[in-house]
Amino acid sequence: MLHNEFNDFRNYLLYITGSIVGEPKPPPVVNPGTLVAEPYSWKSLVTGQPILRLRSTGTRAAVLSLPPGRHVLRFMMSGPLGYAVHLCSTVPFVFGNEEEVMPELTKESCRFVDNALQVMTSIGKCINLFNDGEGFKQAWEELVNYHCPYRKDKTMSKQHHFEIFNAALYNTLKKHLAEIASPEIAFAWRCFTYDSTTKNILGLPTSSRPGTATTSHRGSAKPGGGKDKDKKEDKSKHTADKADNPWANREPLPIEQMSAVKIQKNWKGFYVRKIEQARTPGTPENVKVMEALQKSWSVLEQNTEQSGLFLFRYLFKLDPDIMAKYPFYQDEWNKISYHDYSGTYPDQPPNTWFLVFREVFYVTEEMLAVPKLYVPVNTCLLRVVNNDTGEEIPRVFQKVAPYVYKKNKKGYTFVAEARAVDVGIPSNRWRMRLIGSLSPLPSPAKPDIVNCSFAARPAITDYYIPNPKDVIFRYSVKVTEDHLASVQVNTSKQDVYIKLVILDNEVEVASTQGKGHAVIPSFIFLKDLDPNEEKRPSSRTSVKGKGSKETVGGKGKRSSSAKSPEGRLSRSSSRHSETSEPDLEEKDFKPHKYIVQATVLKNSWPLSESSWAFVQMLRELEKNELKVVNKERPPSAPKQEKTQASSSSKDKGKGAKGKDKGKDKDGKGGSRPPSQQFDNSKPHWTLRVVSDAAAENDIEVKKDTERADEIRALKRAWEAAEEGRAVKAQQSRLKYLNTHMVKLNPDKEEGEGKEGEEKEGEEVPPPPQTPLSLHEAGDETLTLEPPPPPTPQEYLQPMDLSPFVRRTLPEPRYLDEEELRRREEEQKQQIEEYKAFRDRVKAWREKDKQERNMMKIKQLEQCEELQAMLDAAREAVNAPREAIRQRFLEAERKRLEDAEAAEGR
Repeated sequence: MLHNEFNDFRNYLLYITGSIVGEPKPPPVVNPGTLVAEPYSWKSLVTGQPILRLRSTGTRAAVLSLPPGRHVLRFMMSGPLGYAVHLCSTVPFVFGNEEEVMPELTKESCRFVDNALQVMTSIGKCINLFNDGEGFKQAWEELVNYHCPYRKDKTMSKQHHFEIFNAALYNTLKKHLAEIASPEIAFAWRCFTYDSTTKNILGLPTSSRPGTATTSHRGSAKPGGGKDKDKKEDKSKHTADKADNPWANREPLPIEQMSAVKIQKNWKGFYVRKIEQARTPGTPENVKVMEALQKSWSVLEQNTEQSGLFLFRYLFKLDPDIMAKYPFYQDEWNKISYHDYSGTYPDQPPNTWFLVFREVFYVTEEMLAVPKLYVPVNTCLLRVVNNDTGEEIPRVFQKVAPYVYKKNKKGYTFVAEARAVDVGIPSNRWRMRLIGSLSPLPSPAKPDIVNCSFAARPAITDYYIPNPKDVIFRYSVKVTEDHLASVQVNTSKQDVYIKLVILDNEVEVASTQGKGHAVIPSFIFLKDLDPNEEKRPSSRTSVKGKGSKETVGGKGKRSSSAKSPEGRLSRSSSRHSETSEPDLEEKDFKPHKYIVQATVLKNSWPLSESSWAFVQMLRELEKNELKVVNKERPPSAPKQEKTQASSSSKDKGKGAKGKDKGKDKDGKGGSRPPSQQFDNSKPHWTLRVVSDAAAENDIEVKKDTERADEIRALKRAWEAAEEGRAVKAQQSRLKYLNTHMVKLNPDKEEGEGKEGEEKEGEEVPPPPQTPLSLHEAGDETLTLEPPPPPTPQEYLQPMDLSPFVRRTLPEPRYLDEEELRRREEEQKQQIEEYKAFRDRVKAWREKDKQERNMMKIKQLEQCEELQAMLDAAREAVNAPREAIRQRFLEAERKRLEDAEAAEGR
């Protein structure tokens, strides 16, 4: 029994062991952590290939060797639970987020600073060895090697390099030696660079010697004031100067021009010899020049690094292509300059569109830049528009791509827009970082101020009424000053393709397309210019608060005005542009007529049956508006687009007729339901025109009722010319209809009429239809065409037009076989006549061609005969001449032979 128990225990152990060891289970999958390092730049959308990849489930290390220079790498780490990264380097480096790395990249690279210091140090060495011939040559060679590293490159022009280097050096001296600049120092630096042609290298003030006694008064000033003389007096003296100047109205003679060139040549030779003498060691001039150079160097040495950096920056500004020849070229790509702009936006209700900020930035010089927006709103979008061309800067994945911003007149508008969907957006802060290559970056008119305050103008909302032209709405825009605005439209149906355009005198000047939503982020509405107004800067200046200043218009002399108490400039394209009077073209004085229009594309807005019934009712209301009544219409409420609630409160309690009269005529329809009864379940649209808060009163947006006003005015004119015309026309129409209308089923209608009379006391009349009563819940079939009307119970008897038909033939002619045969024969005869005429023309052309060829042959033969006669005449003239010539040649030969024979004796 014990044995059995032992066997059972052994079997149990084997079972346990077999379950753990004998049948192994697969271990759980462990996802490794990864680290990827790749080159990165904010100024490019293209990232380089990864230069380091690490995958590990524990710990792993790697060595990354980078060539000399400045490098920016982006490290991307991921791990299933977490990760820890340790970086070690033999040189200083910065590792962190953008806020920590970007400030370091605004500094100059080490190699760039080192090269600039070497150049300035070499200049100082050359100055100290200016009195040593051999030492100066060696130091000069060292200086040239530093500032011209491509000396041995035969494809590059060394002369051009020295020209731009001297220009950069002179500009640096002009900046840092402004306090001690003098003609002696200017001459000393001419000797240093051996330059006798560049004009006024230090920008010293010069004055020309007066030519006559009259011209000497030209620069005189009034005592104590220093002001210019009267314009008439200046003009008369200028005329006198021209009269006294003998060179005023005549071309110099050749001998006078040669004399002037000779004088210039002698002066240049004297000046060059003077420079040569100053560069010769041991001469008094050399000592004076060296003292002036050392005096200059004592000033430059105090900020050597800044001077060297300024020199190279100006050098690369003159010729950016030579930067690639320097060893620090790659470092410059990673150098950035950035500036942050921030602000706040208010709370936004659900299902609204709003602007976060909008500002015009002006570019002083061409540069590569890219904006980055930081805002806690997922639907926020940044746009940049060129105000000169109206084109939008390209975007990639809804973000503004790096772009080379060029200097223009009206600047670039930076617009950030956002949409609140089902949930409202609480107030928060935003920040835009503008990143560029160099300074100064594009900046607004007022530094560090970006506008995020906009006019609280209610949106314009109305129902959609289909029409043959697919126009959703047309609104006119009038401005009193150049006005910057953003226009947005959205539809109740989200998949409608719409096109939003701005027309100026029915010419499209801006457009955009969208699906249920379209935005023109920036457009400048120009005010009308008065051609009789004097074209001077002060004539168009509006001073409405402190801080306003005169500016020149975008196309003419336009100025911006300050509307707020702080004197904020109106957001117009004309505020910092530099345009002269000749830029005022004739079209600028043409009055502007701006229309904002939206249209439906691709028949993408079908309606349901109930919506079509609602649309039909709206059409009837619009037709009633155009009818002329005897009494005048009461004045409409002021600007319903801005205060819809006020108009609805006034109309409350009135009937439909009262509502029709109280409605603003600028609205979509005068008899529309007030805003409190607006049915959002019906097809509708919303238009928003966003202006700056400082320029809220400069713009007026109202419905374009020009055509309706013309029709209404025409009817009123008819009514005024013939009182009661409309009533007479209506009576005449009713009389005609009663006379000519024919009922289809008169018996059935009579029976229905009797039944209706019997039940008249029992039935209650239904209430009048309203837009809300026509709305039906549930899904309905959408169509582009309205449902067919009900079968009419009566129709208009057709009119007999036979008395009014005029016949062209006494008897009708039928198109039978004989007529067809006759027409065919006539057509064949015409074709044969045409072919015969064509053959005659071809024969005449061939004959004329042969005659012209024969004429050419005869002309050639005549020319040959004339040439032969001319040769014969020439031979007859030359024969005696040749005989006399040979006789004299023979006599001369004999004379020479006799002379040689006499000398031999």
